[in-house]
Amino acid sequence: MSVGLWDVAVIAAKTITYAATLGAAGAVFFLKVCGALIASMAALRIRHLVLCLAALSVFGGAAQILASAASMSGGAAGMLDGSLVGMVWQAGAGRANAIRALGLLLAALAVWSERTSWLACLGAAAAATSFAWTGHARSLNPDVLPMLLLSLHLVGVAFWLGALTPLSLVARDGDLPRIAATAARFGAAAVFVVGALIVAGATLLWMLLGDSTAIWASTYGRWVICKLALVACILCLAAFNKLRLTPRLLAGDRRAVRGLRDTIRFELLLGGVILAVTATFTTVTGPPALD
Repeated sequence: MSVGLWDVAVIAAKTITYAATLGAAGAVFFLKVCGALIASMAALRIRHLVLCLAALSVFGGAAQILASAASMSGGAAGMLDGSLVGMVWQAGAGRANAIRALGLLLAALAVWSERTSWLACLGAAAAATSFAWTGHARSLNPDVLPMLLLSLHLVGVAFWLGALTPLSLVARDGDLPRIAATAARFGAAAVFVVGALIVAGATLLWMLLGDSTAIWASTYGRWVICKLALVACILCLAAFNKLRLTPRLLAGDRRAVRGLRDTIRFELLLGGVILAVTATFTTVTGPPALD
């Protein structure tokens, strides 16, 4: 399949929407798990981050719909074609964007309570799982189990990748005991969350491939291999944080704070690349199970 300019625009908008939505949701989850340990100023910055990312997510979702209409028409005029925009909206993008916007609105409002409420987490989860309402998992028959697996996977990704920026904000406040306690609590929770997202993702991948040999024989499968290689890299960094840096932080080694900041930067970079790769292959190719 040839990739045109408007396909690239769709991929870019999708990547931005992924990153902003999962980042906002993950920041809410982070405040729920670690909020009692962090300074009020850092918590305020994280709440502002939720607001900014929520707005960016809504913008990205709208841009993706318009770019998809332009891609269908082959030119910018498609963005002004109500019938094409309506087709994209009715194909599932409308429902996904509406659920995402409502979830983010609920999360952005509820996160300002003195202690992050479960209502904020509910909104964050709705926003993160909104991607399950459209796309390849939704197209499988039956679609209930794939959508549930994708939803679990998305919540796990939001909790893990979305917490990296808030954790980096905490790592800047200079209070070593607070940084150490926050990193330890987040790491303890992340072990179970990452395990669940890996199991859910692997099961969903098996369903999408339809045949184990398709991972080598199909274009979709080769894109997945690329993504899995990047995921392996980010898992290694996460393991280094938990097994090497966090014990040093708890022992009072201030030099480990810089190491934590550096590894978070690399994790964020890899996370962004993973989201871009995901946006690319879910746009330009389909899984073998749907052929």
